[in-house]
Formats: sequence, C-alpha cells, structure tokens
Amino acid sequence: MKIEWRKVRIPVFLTIALLSTVTCILTCTLYKGYALNYDLEAWEIGTEIFGMLYPLFVVIPLCWNLYYERKNHFLNYVIPRVSIGRYLMSKWTLHAVSAFCIIFIPWFLSAVFALYVKAPIEPTSPVITEEATNFSHVFQNVFTTVPLLYALLLSVWKGFLGVLVMTLGFVLSLYVKNIFIILTGPFIYAVLENFALAILRLEQYRLVTAFEPTSIAGNAFSVSSFFVGPAILLLFILGSMVYFTKVKKIPIAEV
Repeated sequence: MKIEWRKVRIPVFLTIALLSTVTCILTCTLYKGYALNYDLEAWEIGTEIFGMLYPLFVVIPLCWNLYYERKNHFLNYVIPRVSIGRYLMSKWTLHAVSAFCIIFIPWFLSAVFALYVKAPIEPTSPVITEEATNFSHVFQNVFTTVPLLYALLLSVWKGFLGVLVMTLGFVLSLYVKNIFIILTGPFIYAVLENFALAILRLEQYRLVTAFEPTSIAGNAFSVSSFFVGPAILLLFILGSMVYFTKVKKIPIAEV
C-alpha cells in the first residue's frame, strides 16, 4: 500500500488542495448574487458547478497509473511475486480511499467555510412570512437545524459516489488501451446517463441528482433518488467487466 501511495500521492494532494481552494472561494463569493435564508445555501451554490465535473476529479489523478503499468508490462513482473488479484485489490483500495478524500475533504471544508468563515447570511424575509415557510429542501429539518451534520453526511455520501465513479475508470484501465477513453469515460458516462434519463423525464434518478440533490426541485426528490443512479452505474461496471473478460476476452496482463 505504501508503494502504491507513493505513485499517486502528488496528483492526489494537488487535486485536493486545488479543489478545496476553489470550492471554498466560490462558496464565500458566489452566494452574494442570491437572496438566501440559510448559510448552507451558499455552500450549495458554490459547489453546484462541480455536480457534473466530479468524475474527472476522481479519475484523472488515479486511473492513469494502472494504464501505464499495463503499457510498460510492469504487471508481468508483479505476477510472479504476488497474485494479480491481490495486487489489483490493494491498488483499488488505495485508489478508493484517495477518491473518497478527493471529494469529501473539499466539499466538507467548503461547508465549514459557509457556516463559520464567511459573513452570516441575513434572511431576505422573516421566517414567519409565507415566502420563507414555502422553503423546500431535501431533509429540510436537518438542513435548517443542524446544517453541519447535514453537510457531513452529504459529503460522506458524495465521497462514496466518487469511489463508485473511480471504480468505472479503474475497470477501464484494466482493459482499454486508450488513455483518453480511460480518463474521460466515466465523465462521458455521466453526461450520457444524465441526457438519457432527462429525455425519459426521470431526472430524479440521475447520478448527478444522487450527487447533488438540489439539482431538481425538493418535492421531486425521494430516498430512491439517492440509490437508483448509483445502482445503474454499478450494473454498468459489472456489465463492462463481463463484456471485456467473457466476450472480448481481453487479458489484464499481456506477455
């Protein structure tokens, strides 16, 4: 694990640092053009732009590594020393932890900035007015009363989605020889899935909706919206593995 960490630590650290800086700055600035009632709304506005881009953040810093190990036949030197399954599991575990941190740290840190660093939001209208009482949000009670807990739980969930998306890139790096497809494939999948479900008027089941619940109206979101998109992606990952191994019969390590 230490050896694997040394291979990817620089791009992982750079991605976390850059993404944390950008999300915190946007969280503390973009909200000023909006009429808001709660501090955590600034966090949602500042990070909303990354709802479709996050597949790039968890794939590009990590999945290049296995591609080059296959390309230069490094795996052929690994197999005599350790089983390929154990080696790949160790690599995936390290990549999964890294992908989780790449998403969790910037998102939760920017939420902390929204709650405790930027200037407090002065509600545009008193809570007793009709405009304020019509406020609708996913898990509204937690969002309004314990916003830090809401941000923590949602950031953890986003981190797990990052791991799932990275896994698609990891699978592609096992079989595909085109580095461009490996690094952009998960992002392209997210775009096409988003488009297809929007055409079918199933926006509440998109992967981007599971990642960013505020991308649709609060009354259209349900608990199943958290799980349908990830489940479809998981089936796609499993189907891709079956296709590459059973249909195309592509070996992971080529002699």
